[in-house]
Amino acid sequence: MRREIVDQVATGKITPEEGAARLDSLESLESGAPSESPAPAATATAPARRVKVASVIGSAEIVGDPSIAYAVAEGPHRARQDGDTLVIEQGPLDENDSFSFGRGDRRTFVNSIDPARRKLKVRMNPDLALTAQVNAGSLRVEGVHSAITADVLGGSCKISDFTSPLELSIQAGNLSASGRLDSGASKVRCEMGNVTINLERGSSVKVTARTTMGRVSVESGGAEPVILGQSAKQVMVGSGAGSLDVDCTMGNVRVSA
Repeated sequence: MRREIVDQVATGKITPEEGAARLDSLESLESGAPSESPAPAATATAPARRVKVASVIGSAEIVGDPSIAYAVAEGPHRARQDGDTLVIEQGPLDENDSFSFGRGDRRTFVNSIDPARRKLKVRMNPDLALTAQVNAGSLRVEGVHSAITADVLGGSCKISDFTSPLELSIQAGNLSASGRLDSGASKVRCEMGNVTINLERGSSVKVTARTTMGRVSVESGGAEPVILGQSAKQVMVGSGAGSLDVDCTMGNVRVSA
């Protein structure tokens, strides 16, 4: 029975919290300890509807996998459930990420972090919404078909095969995304960096852009690129069923369809 519970957690059929609760219940039954009064009913944990992944100084890969009920992570990480959100955080830095040298009481510490060793891979149900954050590292998202929110504080992010609205924020770094948008409201905020969005066949959005000191260009149907600036001009891709709002401060945003 214990093995079955562990396997269910490993495959994502139940959350780690549910697995821990079932193991505790199993141990209580096996011990046969009498109880003076009936135990209060356990509060059911809400099923996860969203997955949040945070990557710091390392690389993270998130892949949509329909065989997974929620999400399964490989590599150094911590997981917890916050309401209906399953939160997966890259493991904290440890003493192996630095070394020191010196004489007597005087020592100098040198940072020796190797991002290549800090790899996190998450397989999640593609129909769950995703929130991802990358800080000084790289992030790759593939095959997640529900809404995606990504926040790049410093590093690079690549998203492929999206089919639902996006909300992307780039403070410093590079982001590329390729997929289909045909409904809902999508937003891109670029403070400083480069953003490339490739809208695949079947996309239908109205692109609106504003820029302060940056550049926003839209290429559609092989025509000459349209440069959008402070006038908040619009470009129609398809029939414009959805919307894509781009706000660029000092970066470079390119949208192609």
